[in-house]
Amino acid sequence: MPENVIHLIKIVSNQLSRKMNKFAKQFGLTGVQIQIIDYLNHLPQNQFVYQKDIEQEFNIRRSTATSVLQKMEENQLIMRNVSPSDSRIKIISALPKAEELQPQISKFLAATNTELLNSISTFQRRGFLKALDKISAELSTDEKKEHEYDAEHHL
Repeated sequence: MPENVIHLIKIVSNQLSRKMNKFAKQFGLTGVQIQIIDYLNHLPQNQFVYQKDIEQEFNIRRSTATSVLQKMEENQLIMRNVSPSDSRIKIISALPKAEELQPQISKFLAATNTELLNSISTFQRRGFLKALDKISAELSTDEKKEHEYDAEHHL
């Protein structure tokens, strides 16, 4: 009987989400908010970031991104300003409160990454990372095809 890959990936995903949320809780945040803060703080200062970028980076739906970003704005972690080129689009930037959290976030993420990768051999690590990239690329291709089909058929 083949391994139930979907089930195994879901278990690991849930375990990582709980670990992220447990860390984030000490700051009154969620794991996703911590990851967005990390993402924003690692971009070049002159690079504009839009909600669409966050949706793509974290593979989340627009409604989820809107909700998370609104909460982060309420908590004074980010600021959303109107784009000079298109008033419908907002530029997202980290505020000092989010920047102050970055050293702790970086330390946590690095330690978690090391913990995960140290649980497998160097040889396994290379294969594992390649496999994850390949699976993600395949699923992204499927999502794109579904989106194109839905658009064509006005679904």
